[in-house]
Order: sequence, then C-alpha cells, then structure tokens
Amino acid sequence: MMLFVKMKNQYLVTAEGLEKLKSELELRENVKRVDIKKTLEEMRAQGDLRENDGYTLATEDFKSNESEILRLKELITNAKIVKAVRKDTIEIGDSVTVSDKDGSIKTFKIGGTNESDPGQNIISNSSPLGKALIGKKVGDSVKVITPRGSIEYTVKEV
Repeated sequence: MMLFVKMKNQYLVTAEGLEKLKSELELRENVKRVDIKKTLEEMRAQGDLRENDGYTLATEDFKSNESEILRLKELITNAKIVKAVRKDTIEIGDSVTVSDKDGSIKTFKIGGTNESDPGQNIISNSSPLGKALIGKKVGDSVKVITPRGSIEYTVKEV
C-alpha cells in the first residue's frame, strides 16, 4: 500500500506517479469492481449466506476495493505535480546516481511518498535515503542509517 505526504491538502507526486494513480483507479472502478460484483452474485446464488465463506470474502473484497477507490480519488483530486526545476540540486522527480565507499554505483529515482517502488529503484522523498539526498548536489556525501548500519553515499550525477 502506498502513502502520500500531505501538505496543506495537497499530495506531492510526479507526473508519472499521478498517471499510475489514475490507471489504478480506472482498473479498480472498471475491472476489479465488476469482477467482485460478479463473484458476489455467484455466491448469493449458492443459497445460505451465513455459512458461505466465498460470499464473506467477496464482501470484504468489495469493501476494501471501494475504500481504495475513495482513497485514490482523494489523492488524485489533491495531487500537486512536482517538477524538478533547479538543475544543481536534487529534487523530487530527479534520477540520482550515487556511489558507496566500496565504489558500488546505484541509480535511484526520487518520487513522492506514494511512488516508492524499491524493485524499480524508485525511492520516496520521505525515505531515509530520499530525505538525505533532497537538496544535495553532485559531489556531496550523505550518511544514511539503515537496519544493517550506516552507509555513506556520494552523489555522482543528477
């Protein structure tokens, strides 16, 4: 589940992140909602609903999906697209290449809190590394505390 940073009823997000939210909303409204309703109808047709676990699960899925649709609508309505403006410092929306003390090089994209996807090397601006990198320049070093200990990175490219 993704979260957003709320600032004065606005949620910071990149243009790509907003498009993902819109796509997810469309999927939930037009595909998942229809599938859940179909499952509910099938379970109702089986008779006694008190002992019908399939019906209970489908009802829970329906409630969960409707709740997520409302959350997504709120996020989209209150989204503020963040565009990287300054070229000399790191901002939300930037791709950043860093190296650690062992010379290992990694590239991350910094997104809004809702856009975090470690599998795609997208980190949130509110993650420890994201917070440390925002406002830094090429050549700056940042120290990040992780569960495995402290790691120091040097910004190589923005």
